[in-house]
Amino acid sequence: MAEIVQQRIENRIPELEQLERVGLFSKKEVKSMLKRATALEYKLHRLIITKVDFIAYIQYEINVLELIKKRRSMLEGESVERFLAQYTLLQTGHI
Repeated sequence: MAEIVQQRIENRIPELEQLERVGLFSKKEVKSMLKRATALEYKLHRLIITKVDFIAYIQYEINVLELIKKRRSMLEGESVERFLAQYTLLQTGHI
């Protein structure tokens, strides 16, 4: 179980680092997002999984995407790198 969770979290790291690099999130925020995602992943890999666990994870992902949209709209002169960061995240289904 732990290996699966670790692999899923490791797959998210480059995307979150890119969001940090383009200035949408701080290092502290990225670390917090990884911690929250790890906790939610562990909940989904328990022996007894509830619908509430899935809904919590989905709601977390929706909230992160909304935050990305909000911060992007606040930034003027959106760069190509920022656009590619969100496009990549949406294509891979992470965040």
